[in-house]
Amino acid sequence: MTDPDVSRTLKQGFEALRSGDHTRAKALSEQILKTDPDSPHGHHLAGLAEQQRGDAGAATRHLEQAVQGAPNQPDFRLNFGVALDRLGRFDDAAGQYQAALSLTRGDPSFAAKASANLGFTMRRKGDYMAAIKAFDEALSLDSGHIGAQLGFVNILGNIRAPEHSPDLEAALVRGVHLTHANLANLSGAIAHQLDLKYGVAFAGDGGKTSLETTPYNVLARDPLLKAYLEHCLNTDPAMEFFLTDLRRNLILTPLDGITDDALSVAALLARQCFMNEYVYLTEDDETACAANLKQHLQDTLKQNPDPDSIRTAATLFALYAPLSTLEGRDILAAMAPDALGAALDRLVELTLRDPRAERDIQDRLETLHPIRDETSRAVGAMYEENPYPRWLHAQAQQPTTVSDFLTGLFPHFTPPGFGAAPEILIAGAGTGQQVVLVARTHPDANITAIDLSKASLAYAVRMTRALNITNTRFLQADILDLADLNQTFDMIQSVGVLHHMKEPRLGWRVLADLLKPGGVFKVGLYSARGRMGVEACRQTIADEGIGSTPADIAQFRRRLLTASQTGKDASLREVVTVRDFYTTSMCRDLLFHIQEQGTTPKGLADDIASVGLEFIGFEGFEDAGINAAYREAYADDPALVDLGNWEAFEAAHGPLTDLYQLWCYKPVDS
Repeated sequence: MTDPDVSRTLKQGFEALRSGDHTRAKALSEQILKTDPDSPHGHHLAGLAEQQRGDAGAATRHLEQAVQGAPNQPDFRLNFGVALDRLGRFDDAAGQYQAALSLTRGDPSFAAKASANLGFTMRRKGDYMAAIKAFDEALSLDSGHIGAQLGFVNILGNIRAPEHSPDLEAALVRGVHLTHANLANLSGAIAHQLDLKYGVAFAGDGGKTSLETTPYNVLARDPLLKAYLEHCLNTDPAMEFFLTDLRRNLILTPLDGITDDALSVAALLARQCFMNEYVYLTEDDETACAANLKQHLQDTLKQNPDPDSIRTAATLFALYAPLSTLEGRDILAAMAPDALGAALDRLVELTLRDPRAERDIQDRLETLHPIRDETSRAVGAMYEENPYPRWLHAQAQQPTTVSDFLTGLFPHFTPPGFGAAPEILIAGAGTGQQVVLVARTHPDANITAIDLSKASLAYAVRMTRALNITNTRFLQADILDLADLNQTFDMIQSVGVLHHMKEPRLGWRVLADLLKPGGVFKVGLYSARGRMGVEACRQTIADEGIGSTPADIAQFRRRLLTASQTGKDASLREVVTVRDFYTTSMCRDLLFHIQEQGTTPKGLADDIASVGLEFIGFEGFEDAGINAAYREAYADDPALVDLGNWEAFEAAHGPLTDLYQLWCYKPVDS
């Protein structure tokens, strides 16, 4: 084989890998190695093919030969490191990444990739400081590197320093402003730093904290507090008490007593209140003040006022309700951004213009059929009241093929080739957060996203448009009617959906029938054991006849937040640690849902078998350390796929999760 022949064959091999066809890539590598058994490029291609196939051992052997034959090829070093990492040889993998870095100082993009890989390896090894250093180096080389951003924020979010740290605070502020990060990971870490900085943990016990007595000019200029209120959802009980008290102090202050700094703080807090759907408990005097402000604003808006005359009143009213609830809102929406000022204009955009755009989108949404099933109609009605979940930032992932994505999750699994443009169904798309994640991970895919709720879908359409995501079709539909799509899919994802059906197995059956042979199915289902605290709350709500209005939800939440460790509600308190407790619609979904069923590993096994699928594995258990414990207990199941073992393991060790996220596949011969 001549050099041009080798180059052409290598090009064809890499094209095959990009399309997910590892079988063809392996065959092409064998053509090269047949002519030259020591060819570094041939072994490199063979190693990548084995890696995509899921055989890390074979990949390592080929890539080691590639590195031995061409030690100065940085991409060989990098890919050898990936294979070693998958085998758990973290020190060896780190050595290869460091060697790759030493060879690529003139290529910032490649060096950033190597540094990010080093960061992930150090994280898996448990050396978090080394991981942060590596991610920081990657971001200094390429500030937009998705993997480095995700890794940096993931580690920061798990740090709970024993005392306030200005360096950690600066890193957290930096993390909030990273484009692709999952900001939910930072919420707890930031709240903890604010606690240490200001003494927030003592809020709500009847005494004053240093934060409560800190002047507004300090709060308005605190970059960490500003970043927190503007970009993160508070999920900290102590911070909720403080923010509730802060809101109360602001609304009860006469308009002419609101300083510029107080107004800045109010604008930030109003954004937080919209994000949590006004979940905080409101006292009667606050309700009266908000009602008076509303009337004042509506009377003033009739006069086509100067924005300066309504700025304070509109900002304070937005602490308690969206500006879209005002009569005269069209006048407010039409005011020029410069006239409104940046802070109020952002509130008008968030709480008035965006919801109005969503209502326009609803009128044009495609519908498969009117929702006919009684349970489906009732569930859909819940989500029409509030788009669920409301989100402002979407996490990204490194774009990859479906095959590489699955191999990364499950090294033992050999996925089939899915073609260059796989068909993906998101069954239960909600407000589109999952859709964005999938669309960014698989930008070449064609995605169909369905949901019962037009309000949620309209939110999803608006957000995906804002993010320039164009490979998704949205339509209102019931899973029970999806056979009428007359389409099959390479991948289906349905997370947090089937357990809200009257007969979940009907949903399993419909979706399994839509899966192509060789296709994969991700499903997320509530754990019966993992949600015992939730079930205790649901039982209390049913026994006491507690309603599900926003006011009812706020009252019940405050009851749990203030419950003593020894009182009658002590057993219910564990739900205050759940993220979904901290917005109105998420709390309604968590504790007040009209239809919910939990399951177990045994139940999952029965469901999977009943529709002719096969289990691949649980997502998320590797990083949580659950897989390692399972391997110790069941060494004869290295693929971690025996759900009978998982049933016994959970029964012995306690709940594994509150939401099982698992993958299955449809055998090719089915």
